[in-house]
Amino acid sequence: MAELRATPPESRLRASLRPTYPADAPLLLRWRAEESVRRHQPLSEVSLGQLRAELALNRVDDLYRGRGDKFQWIILADAAPVGWITLVVTNWEHGLAELGYALTSAYQRRGLMVQGLNLLLADLFFHTELERIEARCSVENTGSQKVLTQLGFRREGRLRGYFVLHGERVDNYLYAILREDFVPPRPE
Repeated sequence: MAELRATPPESRLRASLRPTYPADAPLLLRWRAEESVRRHQPLSEVSLGQLRAELALNRVDDLYRGRGDKFQWIILADAAPVGWITLVVTNWEHGLAELGYALTSAYQRRGLMVQGLNLLLADLFFHTELERIEARCSVENTGSQKVLTQLGFRREGRLRGYFVLHGERVDNYLYAILREDFVPPRPE
């Protein structure tokens, strides 16, 4: 997959995406440890070796062939790595997948996640058989809710006690976007 780029207004950073590689493991491990990243996500503890092995399985080309189940990208801000997006295909036959994402603390609230996800959604809906993409976020995660709403995702429900976070069960909102709902960003 070629690198995807978004062109923002002059005052903003430009987001792009590239597939993850095993060499990204130390970076991802560091980001996963940030309090702002862990605040709303139940990220399991993984070793550097486990993360490298997982990233070695990332074969984005399989996505375009309609096979595989987990894919990851690094979000770049003006070529600097600042976060990641994970896509898990839950059912190829029905075209269903789920997104997860995070930005390092220094790059949050700068419009980069919306840019990055817009790039990925356009690529997915125009070049794969995926028809419905879901995302879940803690009901306390207002930043993620704003990102999803800006992208055209619709809130479809509340999942009570969806996961355990910091020792407590937390509710999540379920969001989804269909291929027919997606409006690609206009070039600026």
